[in-house]
Amino acid sequence: MNMTRQKELLLAVLALLLAVVPLTMFAQTSPATSVANYPGAGVIQAGDAWESFLPQGYPVGTTALSYSDAGTYTTLGARNFIRLGNFERGWSTPGTHWPNAYPYTTYWFKNIAVLAYDPDVTFNPATIAGKTNPSYFANSGPNYGQFTYGALLSGATDPNRHYSIDPYWVDGNRRQHAVYEAAWPTNMGVDVKLRAHGFQGPNWNNLNDFVIIEIELKNTGVLDMNLDGVAEKLTNQIKAIALQYSTESYMSIGSQLGGGRNRNDIVATPVARQAAWVDDLDQNGSPWAFSSMFCSASVINPTAGNVDLGFNTGAQKVYTDVWSGVLMIDVRRGGLPADRSKTVVTNPKKETLFGTDPIGIGPERGWYASGGSSPLTWTLGNPQGMFVTTVGAWYADGGKGRQTSTANMNLGPNPNFFASGTSGDITTFVPKPAGSRLRPDGDFKSSGIFDQKSFEDGKADATTNYPNGWGTFSKGASNTENFNGDMIAGVGPFSIPKDSSITIVVASVAGFRLEGIQKAVRAARWAYAQNYNIPVLPPMPDVKVTNTLAKSVAIEWDVRAETDAEFAGYKIYKSSQYLKKSYLEEGMRVVDRYQENMTPGPIPANLKKPVNPKFDAFGQVNSTVAQGTYQPDTWGTWDLVAVIPKGSLVSYPAATTTGYKYRYEDKDVVLGFSYWYYVAAYKEGTYTGPDGETTTRIETHSTNRNGATGLWRFTFPFGTQNANFGKLATTDITAPAQGLKDIGAVQVVYSALAPAGSVANVSVRPNPYKRAALHDNRANVYDHKLLFYNLPPQCTITIADVAGQIIDVINFSSTDANRGSTFWDMFSKDGLEVASGVYLYVVESPTGDKKIGQFSILR
Repeated sequence: MNMTRQKELLLAVLALLLAVVPLTMFAQTSPATSVANYPGAGVIQAGDAWESFLPQGYPVGTTALSYSDAGTYTTLGARNFIRLGNFERGWSTPGTHWPNAYPYTTYWFKNIAVLAYDPDVTFNPATIAGKTNPSYFANSGPNYGQFTYGALLSGATDPNRHYSIDPYWVDGNRRQHAVYEAAWPTNMGVDVKLRAHGFQGPNWNNLNDFVIIEIELKNTGVLDMNLDGVAEKLTNQIKAIALQYSTESYMSIGSQLGGGRNRNDIVATPVARQAAWVDDLDQNGSPWAFSSMFCSASVINPTAGNVDLGFNTGAQKVYTDVWSGVLMIDVRRGGLPADRSKTVVTNPKKETLFGTDPIGIGPERGWYASGGSSPLTWTLGNPQGMFVTTVGAWYADGGKGRQTSTANMNLGPNPNFFASGTSGDITTFVPKPAGSRLRPDGDFKSSGIFDQKSFEDGKADATTNYPNGWGTFSKGASNTENFNGDMIAGVGPFSIPKDSSITIVVASVAGFRLEGIQKAVRAARWAYAQNYNIPVLPPMPDVKVTNTLAKSVAIEWDVRAETDAEFAGYKIYKSSQYLKKSYLEEGMRVVDRYQENMTPGPIPANLKKPVNPKFDAFGQVNSTVAQGTYQPDTWGTWDLVAVIPKGSLVSYPAATTTGYKYRYEDKDVVLGFSYWYYVAAYKEGTYTGPDGETTTRIETHSTNRNGATGLWRFTFPFGTQNANFGKLATTDITAPAQGLKDIGAVQVVYSALAPAGSVANVSVRPNPYKRAALHDNRANVYDHKLLFYNLPPQCTITIADVAGQIIDVINFSSTDANRGSTFWDMFSKDGLEVASGVYLYVVESPTGDKKIGQFSILR
């Protein structure tokens, strides 16, 4: 700094000495971490359930494996078959995030594995041709193996057998049904094709609270267990395979590498996570039959005031009561249809080795699937333990007591179902005659064991607020998990002759309370049974959200929705981050039904689902320290600000941007504050959903918030701190504004640019800054910002302390007439968080104009 400028700053200091506050410095903090690139992986984010997939065999030609495959499971034969979420231990992609971009997930990670058993001891020997076989594990022996990929396998370089297709809208401009696909060969000679489906809506009847996952297995007969490209057999028959979907929960993990959401509230939560298999009867008399994770109470002996079930984020006392789970839907003969908008429901059923339905029908639903809870259910590199617990129901005891070793199980045939068989060889089990068979009950889900924290014999969510068949949980099993061997779901065993295929269909599901996840389960089953012919929404409008010169926000949208013959109008929703809302009053309670509102203003009380009646820890919520409160964000809460019936469009204001037709100006905004908007198109008629239920109005969902395409691009829409935010402008997207629009990034209200060189009206807010500003993201303890506004197109802002030492320098530049503001994060140029005190700022333009001002920070 030159001497003249030093003197100017010192003189300004002298004029402000009376306001000096002692200076203290905080510890250095780390910046947000860049997300690793995973070519070949895919993210489904069409509706309220978001899921990400990293198949085996990807990324092709790179070393960017998931963190566990790169570390713990370095042996090729032990790697994840399909990894779901948390590829790099940073949660930078979704793992059953619900609702949509809510920044916490229940899971540490999830895996899908396919296991095999063959009574032939030459199936998977310890050595092949004198060399160690990477698919063999001593703990399991030569009769068990797990499906895995190797770069030397037949088909590994064949683009028809090894490929991925980025998620896309299979229905084009309608943008209701998204699909992701990948394929790869395996050591078993089985070619795999993964296809995942997500649905943008309707929100009605929970038809967007699931992701359906289809896995085609085609047996080529080419067995190559040592992964060297030289087949051991050319006509191999798959004797018995099983598919397992396993989870590892932690109840409230923030998407750290998503950026801007760095609180990781996992320490205080683990005691409350509960794994469960829900087997109560639905309203049609069939067992619900799905596995789930939920947050039960943190106490074993409940007393008044401490029944705190539903606090998914522990010490923060955030009542979300989110349940997430896994559903085994079906198994069919044959492969996936060429039409990716359809499924395999019209193919013949694939029976188990024992001639049963793969899952069970009607009152037997779930009988022939298995649910386990044991370290053996997730330990890659133990194919015997994984196989046994995945089909545990068929054994006399296949993990019923949550054993940690198969040596402590009874692997003989289950006496309820079988007449005979050789212990340990599931291919020899002979069923009893029809009519004398009972439910096979060798797995944990059949144990009837309920953890004390589930309360009242497992009735964790019992309530009289819902009709019969909803919200009760007293049959099945539950267990408080401890970050090992969480609840799994599995199907099998099945045979696959050479040159034949089967397709296994499963789903990730989630919802608010037990009733919500049950409706998601019902919706997923129904959508699959309908061959994905669910109620068709109007095409989702393309939206553009911008600032105006008048410090308001303009929302513009196109007319594609009006091509639907039953189109009836538009609704505009708004999420305002500065608001302070209560999870117990709104939060997840309004996610399923807010769209029913047709009157602008607050969400009516009758559209809020009830808090669990067993919850009574209201006294533990202290809003003065932000417990139990939240700021609306990318996921909502969505307040209705306008309803525009079709008939009034003729006189509606016209858009000013080419390609858009209508324009809504929101003047009820504040400079420096963050907002999200979306435009829903609604239609009216009669629409049929699960169990024949009908409605007369459906509408598009929040997928197009702030102009988002609904397709994943590098990072979460809230990931402002993520290094991949920059990739939106530097890779295949040429305009940064377009890239941020595509992911639905936040809209901040900025002032207009001042004339070039003019700095006289530059100011800063809030001043003084007291502990936090309304425009801060209060969920992030490091998110503190001051806003400089009325800036010219180019200027330099120098920030100094009262001693004249430069704290930071901001070089501002903008060509957007609507963007004459910038935030300062209140960190010094050395990466230290600034302390309470009085600070000076000097704004200089290229023409030499200068303004000196001051602000104070009161921590």
